Amino acid sequence: MYLVVRRGAVSSIARGGELAGAAAVRCVREWADDPATHEWRPRPGKVTLRARGGQWARALEEPHALTGDPDGESVIALPPRRRSERGQLLEQMQAMTSALDPPPVDDDPVPVADRVTYVLNPSLEMSSGKTLAQIAHAAVMAADTNVLDDWIAAGCPARVVIGEAKRFRELCEGDHEGLAARVVDAGLTEIAPGTVTVLALPPR
Repeated sequence: MYLVVRRGAVSSIARGGELAGAAAVRCVREWADDPATHEWRPRPGKVTLRARGGQWARALEEPHALTGDPDGESVIALPPRRRSERGQLLEQMQAMTSALDPPPVDDDPVPVADRVTYVLNPSLEMSSGKTLAQIAHAAVMAADTNVLDDWIAAGCPARVVIGEAKRFRELCEGDHEGLAARVVDAGLTEIAPGTVTVLALPPR
């Protein structure tokens, strides 16, 4: 799945993560019956790309799921496809490497009303694009629990925080019953395989 962010439109990981997560969930649901989505599901890779003005306009002409304002803060998710089938437009776009403002640190993240809380691993240094992709992965996993229908209907509202190291380890090593998602990276880019990148706490 390709996530596309318009260059300069999103300034923070917190807002970009919320938008990316919502776009990914909407995309997976809208194209749930597509054979390419079924093929993608066992290994649901995601890449975040940055679009310049002209590229953004062309991306909006493609089948997509969008969250936010297309003329302002927004992210689109394109239905899953093989890398060899991504087409000229996606080939021309660059991976998103722009540094976005970091989310706040929360020493003891707990569920909040109406929103999923994405807790980032404090020990990692991921690019902004990688971070948005990991949050999107957590969002899809949370939606797949089939117990967050109200959250999905509300557009997947979320907050993003950096966990405190000791508390993050405790959440990782617990029984996971209180988690909506626990993302373990495959290690294809930036970080070692088996690393937990994001935890998602369901709304209370």
